[in-house]
Amino acid sequence: MHFHQSLPKPSTSKAPPAFYRLRDVMRITALSRSTIYRRVAEGRFPSPVHLGGRASAWSSATLQQWIDDPENYGVPTQQA
Repeated sequence: MHFHQSLPKPSTSKAPPAFYRLRDVMRITALSRSTIYRRVAEGRFPSPVHLGGRASAWSSATLQQWIDDPENYGVPTQQA
């Protein structure tokens, strides 16, 4: 059984971030870097979004989908 926390709730003074960097994703999910990237490759965890250069991050919306139901999460397939 996994114990995951929900994404931090926004304070009244600022909106939640649109993206989370790897360090934050590791803290939120309690998964290691290698486990995150292995699950991304398997389609069992959201893929990071490339922000430019070498920077990438995870969309807060797709990360929340995984947090809500990690066992049944599947990367959406694109239809032709």
